[in-house]
Amino acid sequence: MADMRPPLMEEVAHEIGSGSAGRGQEFLRLSVARSLRKENRRAVLDRAVEVEIVPRLVLAHQNRVRPEDAVTGREFPDSVKAFAEVLLGRSEDAAGAHIQALQEQGQPLEAIYLNLLSPTARYLKYQWFEDQRDFAEVTLGLWRLQQLLRQFSAAFRTQGQKATGLRALLTPGPGELHDLGYLMFGLVLVGEFFRRDGWDAWIEPAADTPELSHTIQNEWFDVVEFMVSGERRLDELAATIKRVRKASLNRSLGVLVCGPIFVEHPELVLLVGGDMPAADPRDGAAQAQDLVRAIANRE
Repeated sequence: MADMRPPLMEEVAHEIGSGSAGRGQEFLRLSVARSLRKENRRAVLDRAVEVEIVPRLVLAHQNRVRPEDAVTGREFPDSVKAFAEVLLGRSEDAAGAHIQALQEQGQPLEAIYLNLLSPTARYLKYQWFEDQRDFAEVTLGLWRLQQLLRQFSAAFRTQGQKATGLRALLTPGPGELHDLGYLMFGLVLVGEFFRRDGWDAWIEPAADTPELSHTIQNEWFDVVEFMVSGERRLDELAATIKRVRKASLNRSLGVLVCGPIFVEHPELVLLVGGDMPAADPRDGAAQAQDLVRAIANRE
């Protein structure tokens, strides 16, 4: 099967590219079947379809999914638009003072993070796509949002629980440099929720660099979470997850994948080699802890 897989996959890709994924899958099923001995044909074929063909079909089909820009056209409340102006104003202290004022009015930091800072990050991204702000402005705004998370980090963590002794590595998916500022804010935000819930959270800014391999080989982590902005590099994500699992000090490493595509299509989680989707920052640490327990129970 190994000798015939490359030409077969090229023909299947051609079928898929012409809008005939079903015909491509059937063609590959029949072609592989002809190459197998009659007595074990069914068992081997079913296994090939499960672990090789279906994932490849899904990954090859991804060019037909919607564009990566998931925020264009969204409605943003006036409070978010106003805060974006404060954030990019001349005073670096104005945004922090605004958050303190909201706290004095009774709003908890969790609500401020999720209902103001996170939508503001999306709004800045939206403005960039719509050419309402240039790259430098948006980068500055996203950097200042990260600084706000750090500024209020100590206060936020006091609202959480004691140390669990668990460690998480948070990183963007491979090839996310085009959206790195936005994703880095998201990673810092997720990291704050992990730390509040008693985890030691480690952020690695790129998944496709030697630094990630070095980190995973030399540091113990209970879980790794990949944050993905779009749908076009799932094949690279699958390869990265496979490499990380192989290199990890933890032979039972848990892998979370975060991104709209995994919420909309949870079946893709297993196809890229992950264990569980991560959707809401509030639940990320709890999900990760459930995953660690589940892995321990099945060993």
